[in-house]
Amino acid sequence: MSNAEFILENDKRLKTLYHDYNPTIGIGSPIERREFSFYDNDIKVTWYLPVIMFELPLIKELNGKSIGEISSKYNVEPYDLQLDLIQLRFECDFEFWAISCVHIQDKETKKPIPFKLNNAQLKLLKELERLRQSGTPIRIILLKARQWGGSTLVQIYMAWLQVCLKRNWHSANIADVENQSRNIRGMFSKMAETYPKLFGSITFKPHEGSMKTRVIAERGCIIGIGSVQKPESLRSFDFSMLHLSEVGLWKTTLGKSPEDLAQSLASCVPDEPDTLIVKESTAKGVGNYFHNEWLAAVDGRSADVPVFIPWYEIERYQKQIADYNTFIESLTDYDLFQWKCGSTLEGINWYRSHKTGKNLDNWRMMSEYPTTDLEAFQSTGRRAFAPLYVSQARRWNLKPEFIGELTANGHTSEESLENITFQPDIFGGLSLWAMPDKSMLIENRYVVSVDIGGRSEGADWSIIRVFDRYAMMDGGVTEAIGTWKGHVDQDRVIWKATQLAKFFNNALLIPEQNSLDKEESEGDHFLTVLDEIVPHYENIFARTDPEKIRQGLPIKYGFHTSPKTKPMIITLMNAALRDGEYTEYDKRVCDEYDTYEIKPNGTYGAVDGCHDDLVMSTAIGLWACLKHLELPKVLNLNKGIIKRGHGNESTFT
Repeated sequence: MSNAEFILENDKRLKTLYHDYNPTIGIGSPIERREFSFYDNDIKVTWYLPVIMFELPLIKELNGKSIGEISSKYNVEPYDLQLDLIQLRFECDFEFWAISCVHIQDKETKKPIPFKLNNAQLKLLKELERLRQSGTPIRIILLKARQWGGSTLVQIYMAWLQVCLKRNWHSANIADVENQSRNIRGMFSKMAETYPKLFGSITFKPHEGSMKTRVIAERGCIIGIGSVQKPESLRSFDFSMLHLSEVGLWKTTLGKSPEDLAQSLASCVPDEPDTLIVKESTAKGVGNYFHNEWLAAVDGRSADVPVFIPWYEIERYQKQIADYNTFIESLTDYDLFQWKCGSTLEGINWYRSHKTGKNLDNWRMMSEYPTTDLEAFQSTGRRAFAPLYVSQARRWNLKPEFIGELTANGHTSEESLENITFQPDIFGGLSLWAMPDKSMLIENRYVVSVDIGGRSEGADWSIIRVFDRYAMMDGGVTEAIGTWKGHVDQDRVIWKATQLAKFFNNALLIPEQNSLDKEESEGDHFLTVLDEIVPHYENIFARTDPEKIRQGLPIKYGFHTSPKTKPMIITLMNAALRDGEYTEYDKRVCDEYDTYEIKPNGTYGAVDGCHDDLVMSTAIGLWACLKHLELPKVLNLNKGIIKRGHGNESTFT
């Protein structure tokens, strides 16, 4: 991209970031709207109203007509009709109610100002209203950058439901410590104090003498506060709305866990329209309750809708640039990654300046000002794979074409290699992006790599990966076209991998040898499992030098991961990602790339609480594809001979 193209695209992004927004008129809202107009003393007034309002009788009657005409028709005062119209809009248009009735403290001047939503708040509101208007219970998990008013919007939105739409609609604010909850509820207290008398009054008083629990007297809506440390005061209420704040800070203590508390509170909220549960936080590491809940939402394993607010979508995180050309020439790989994600150049300038000015390390910036949701959960800044490289790889991520399992005459022994067929099963562990090509026999085409884990749910995953090197014959790249993931016994895994290798035209099988040599905590030990397979499947990688094999030395099968070979294959993988030397279709692999790091002692591994099984099986397979095997070529059927992975020759069967 040339400098001129950078600047042109940057102008477009700035216009989007600072777009025209007038909630009184209804311009710039993320909510679907239509034009509505009426006349007030011969002056045409135009609003853009939520489409749901156009079914209301007053809107149908008044659209295109004058206040005076309709008030005369129904014998009401024009002023009263205007108030009815405004009140009706309050009940359907949160943004209009917020700008008209709510004052918040400005972050810069500290003075009270009308609540006009910013870009990030509008993004969250769009999801809140999408769920509410569809009649779906509002369940959102919010991962956010700092200081844009996420908690403010959630609290004021809950207040809108209680003040304008519902009665006896109880809510609670829960944070790590009670003072945080009290501060959040303080937003409601300030709103009640400044609420325009023209549109009603809000009496906010203690409920039955409790200082922790307040009630909106006019609506019968109770608002409670609680904390992870002292949750007892919340257990006796039937809530309709819960705001769980800074969930990433919630810690497990003796007899209390975030999971138990959240589940206990959520059980008090019925699955009904207009009910609400919002879990929000900045990321505070991985493996904790908030991280697990976010992953479940992203994977579609929970009812929560994931909403991520990156720093570059927040208007205040921008800094002017004196010379665009000079700045563009100075962009680093990480700057380009941020640009690719959607940042403006001014945003990148702010990010650099803030990091330097506050002397923040990579981890702190990524945690508090994340560019992507995966980056937000990074526990350190010592990524093994550059974000830009992983982002490039994600372009090819696709849903698998086939999901199921391979079946045969048996699960182990030579019977597992007889009558192999693919059986579709949406719950199967095998995902394939292509089936084996049986139309021609190509030497060195397919590779199957294996990283063996354990059989229990808490153990490492066993991973089998399939690679297709066909495109390399014409200067193309290797494709990762299959993944099996599961928890079964070690011998079942290696037979399953052999089965998959045979299914893919007798592919080179390259298992990681380390996992077969170690005693599993579950008590299974399979030192000889590969020796059992060799008589029935010959194309297995052997690390013994072919010359030594000819001299009669025993063959050592499998790839040995050591302090020497592990950096080698990870470095090769990083280069392959950088240079686009292979195509990755499985999103789960890219997810693990984002949580794979260089440890303080210089070793490689997953961020605490995450896995690296997909990374390791892929790295071993890539090494075989890019460094070990010769280029694939069409097999000469007259000879009927192919080279085996360990240097021996045998007839293709």
